[in-house]
Amino acid sequence: MSIKLSVTGVKEIDKVLRGLPAQLQDKILAQAHADAAKPLVEKAKLLAPEGPTGNLVDSIGTEKLGKRGREIGQVQAGPRRSRRHKGYAGHLVEFGTKKRTNKRGANRGVMPKKAFMFPAFRQTKTVVENAIAGAIGKKLFAFMKRTLK
Repeated sequence: MSIKLSVTGVKEIDKVLRGLPAQLQDKILAQAHADAAKPLVEKAKLLAPEGPTGNLVDSIGTEKLGKRGREIGQVQAGPRRSRRHKGYAGHLVEFGTKKRTNKRGANRGVMPKKAFMFPAFRQTKTVVENAIAGAIGKKLFAFMKRTLK
């Protein structure tokens, strides 16, 4: 007893697989990550302490990092530290400080921690992961659909 097997579409599948790295470029991945991080940013803004100026809450957002020392498509979500955003003290609010003194020994106080980013991350983690997977899946599906026409 013999069985004949015929496979069709190998060239088309090979063409799709060879084109995938071009579809997973830095710009596309960064946009997918930034869009997916929106629920995290909104939750962090709700959990962050307002403060007298409101600079911390206003500074929370996403930003694409420079090309050096980062992964492809990496986006940072949290307090932004540029002059325009003024989120310089975000880490001090998140983690708090121990008792501080200056060189003369004058007391500068203690800042208790008021975590806002980590609880926001824990609450929105699955939503963000699913949004990233969905956005990348849509891009890849559209590419495969264009390629296999």
